[in-house]
Amino acid sequence: MSVIREEVQHRRNQLPSATEQVRERLIESAPAERHLPFVASFEAEPDLAERHEEILRSDMGC
Repeated sequence: MSVIREEVQHRRNQLPSATEQVRERLIESAPAERHLPFVASFEAEPDLAERHEEILRSDMGC
């Protein structure tokens, strides 16, 4: 068997182990589920969505 084939076979044999390690790390680092205790709604002028960047800039002092 060629060196390249041996390397490919070696890497392929390592995949299940590597996949399991990634899965474990993702589970460990997953953020806890958030429960937001509120729902908010409000009334605003009709062009609020269109002006959101301008409003945010003024609120940030830019």
